[in-house]
Amino acid sequence: MKDILKLNFKARHAGIAAMTNIAVLLVLIVLNLIVQEIPASWDMTRKKLFSLTEQSKALLENMEQEAVIYLLEKPGMESKEILEVLEKYDHASRMLRLEIIDPDRNPALISRYAEDGQEVPSGSVIVASGNYSRIIDRMDLYSISQDQQGRPQIVGMTVEQRVSSALSYVISGREPGIYELEGHNEYRLADLNLADAVNKANYRTKSLNLMKTGKVPSDADVLLIIAPERDLSDFEAKALEEYLAEGGSLFLAMGLSKEPFPLFNKLLISYNISLKKGVVMETNTNRLLPGMGNNPFFFAPYYPEENPITDSLKENSLDVFLFSVMGIDETEMQKQNMKVLPLLSTSNSSWLRTDMEQTSETRVGSDIPGPVITAVSVAETNRDTGKEDGARLILLATGDFLSSVPGMGQVKANVELFLNSLNWLSDQEDVINISSKSLFRLPLRINALQAWIYAAIAILLIPLLIIICGTFVSLRRKNL
Repeated sequence: MKDILKLNFKARHAGIAAMTNIAVLLVLIVLNLIVQEIPASWDMTRKKLFSLTEQSKALLENMEQEAVIYLLEKPGMESKEILEVLEKYDHASRMLRLEIIDPDRNPALISRYAEDGQEVPSGSVIVASGNYSRIIDRMDLYSISQDQQGRPQIVGMTVEQRVSSALSYVISGREPGIYELEGHNEYRLADLNLADAVNKANYRTKSLNLMKTGKVPSDADVLLIIAPERDLSDFEAKALEEYLAEGGSLFLAMGLSKEPFPLFNKLLISYNISLKKGVVMETNTNRLLPGMGNNPFFFAPYYPEENPITDSLKENSLDVFLFSVMGIDETEMQKQNMKVLPLLSTSNSSWLRTDMEQTSETRVGSDIPGPVITAVSVAETNRDTGKEDGARLILLATGDFLSSVPGMGQVKANVELFLNSLNWLSDQEDVINISSKSLFRLPLRINALQAWIYAAIAILLIPLLIIICGTFVSLRRKNL
């Protein structure tokens, strides 16, 4: 009888264990099915490749009209990286939807948005709302650079950068106007291969000859002057003064030159800033580029303060590189309603060489010790409210920062600084240019102590926990 009772107890216990295992298995299956239907994920990439920035989130939250994003690709053939970012937009706003369209089966849809003769390759994206639309070529969804052999290589993703910019345009229909001053042998955007990038950032570009027009047009959101080789005339200086007095915006990049620029300097002084003649020499090796032989005239400046123009660059660890740079200083006599903020600055180990005949590689008595401010933003504030509703200026003390660098090409961070500046000047701070996200994968680096700790966990601690758990279960079963 005892044997029978014992057998029944063991059978009942085994049955309960089996039913428990089956119940747990069923719960896990149901939970797995539920989780698969929940559009939740965690971006664990170092640069947050698949997360939207605060700028994009704010743009989506403020949407008041419907928009659609078309991904032109055969279903099942989509780029996983691109699709994952686009799905973030779809989930972030009820006013926005994402559709994957097979371009071979929907030529009518493409022709609705493409200009006559425009080819729209597979993998491209169309953003549309109402009467406005923007086509983003598939190659524009990536940041492409050249290696040392001149071959193109993908170095980053610009999906969010392009889509948010296009979305901002189709929602507002606004294309700020940029006028490029001419007549002083300035750089043009076309000379710097930047016209296409500026147009894709939703800007209209036109040329402006003040000697012919007599004034800056009323639809000029930003006036652009890059590396002029001649000074303004009295007539042009007066036209610029009137434009800024009416709340205009100016982007000015002044290159190192032997020629004096008294009228340009007079204009800058009226906004509490002035150029310091000379050339910056940087000796902090952390800010120099080994590929340029640690040339003290070619360096990466710091971002000295938080500023919407440089914040995205700082967050993404993107360094601007400058060469042949002068200094910028605030004037002693200052208007109280001018807000001057430094954008770029050299290190404490730098100096400004004012004696251009001096060839010493070390600091001499006539040098001005650093740090040296090399770029500033100026905003004219309302005397009563304190709001930045007047003129805006950005001054860079170098004219070649957008030129190609030997062995590097055009520096990506320099271009992004430029586009961010245009957005700030045109009062589009909520859609300030979003930096591309690097695809470089850095190896995991651990020190000797960390290596010993991880080894101890994997070789000793985990096996020991398994042995303890197994021993506990075995002893418990013997006592049943």
